[in-house]
Amino acid sequence: MPNQRVPMRSQRRLLTASGNTLENSKITRHTLEKFSDGFQEDDRLWPRLIESVKGKLSLQGAKILKVKRINNVFEKNFSVRPEEKLVKAAQCNLQTTAGPIAGLLFISTDRAAFCSHKPINISSSSGEIIKFYYKISIPLRKVKKAIENKSLKKPSQKYIQVITEDNFEFWFLGFLNHQRILKHLQEAIYETQCNYIM
Repeated sequence: MPNQRVPMRSQRRLLTASGNTLENSKITRHTLEKFSDGFQEDDRLWPRLIESVKGKLSLQGAKILKVKRINNVFEKNFSVRPEEKLVKAAQCNLQTTAGPIAGLLFISTDRAAFCSHKPINISSSSGEIIKFYYKISIPLRKVKKAIENKSLKKPSQKYIQVITEDNFEFWFLGFLNHQRILKHLQEAIYETQCNYIM
């Protein structure tokens, strides 16, 4: 069967699966048509693709925050000084020994901070399940360097590696544009360290 364009009804189904429409979504008809070029109409593929999109939108759609509120989320999760300003926030994963944890990376004028999207469950010594959000806060004045690095197994997978003065390493991955986030982080580190020296 030769490659065919995806019928409009399937495209419409994909867009309305989460309740979003073209008008209130950043997906344009041109982008969707370009994305769908080369796909064959396959009854097995489209339901899985639609479910995948629905899952992503339900997981991240609830977490994609309006610009007005992102500052409130940062202030709610971390003790913020009055002169501290949020520079950038981005969705990413923090790599831990237990695996990646999805959350938000906040870059402010004083720190790089991470807060998980979902609470993490841990069993206490008494057998109770304890739930908490995984949070880290790295003062920028204590950062030795922030660099781009790549996976040894998959060189196409790049991540941001933050190394502190006491040689702790934090790996942030899964950004839409890791280079832009790295640039904001490096600029914030430079400005903070220059101000700290003065």
